Amino acid sequence: MHQALQNKEFKMFLQPKFNLKNDELVGAEALVRWQKPDGTYRYPNEFIPLFESNGFCIKLDTFMIEQACEQLRKWMDDGLKPVPISVNQSKILFLDKNYPDNLEKILDKYNIPSSLITLEILEGIASDDLELLKRQIDILHSKGFKVSMDDFGKGYSSLNMLYQLRIDELKLDRGFLKKVPEDDEKRRYIILRQVISLAKKLGIKTVAEGIETAEDREAVIALSCDYGQGYLYGKPID
Repeated sequence: MHQALQNKEFKMFLQPKFNLKNDELVGAEALVRWQKPDGTYRYPNEFIPLFESNGFCIKLDTFMIEQACEQLRKWMDDGLKPVPISVNQSKILFLDKNYPDNLEKILDKYNIPSSLITLEILEGIASDDLELLKRQIDILHSKGFKVSMDDFGKGYSSLNMLYQLRIDELKLDRGFLKKVPEDDEKRRYIILRQVISLAKKLGIKTVAEGIETAEDREAVIALSCDYGQGYLYGKPID
């Protein structure tokens, strides 16, 4: 894994994110792929769990921030209007009190405004040390970064997180769009509608992941979700 990082075998792919009201491109999510010598790719589920357990995700997540900054710098140098890039960040990084300053140094290196980087965290990160996470997010906000909570609803989401953590964006787990029996469908949409409504009242944008069909799109629009991403809009591209 160290050799792969040195050889830049970890590649950044981007999946577009769109405004559901007008289909305007509003951003992209950075996704990592590990390119093998034969040109094929290993996908995150094949190596991220290992990297989270052995601590290597600290180096990989930092590398992905650099990759995002390089891409943003290239767009700007080419005279193109950049869109914000969301980058997944592991919980180990948030436990480092120097994390906000280290991030700022990377962006300064590429002369990238912090408003163009959104930091994505998994909902499970809040179960470790909510107070520390809250402080880190406040510091990141003071530096101009935005914070998104990914996969909300996948684990044991707590409404306590929503009022304690001043996140900017809530990404609904793609499992909410899976086909389920009709009775479960009604219950699911009641919950989704209330979560989205609550987020709006708190000033939090909502993102529906896994939009693959026109029916998926219509469903999340009916629920007043703000943004969407999925194969209907575009697959991750290099």
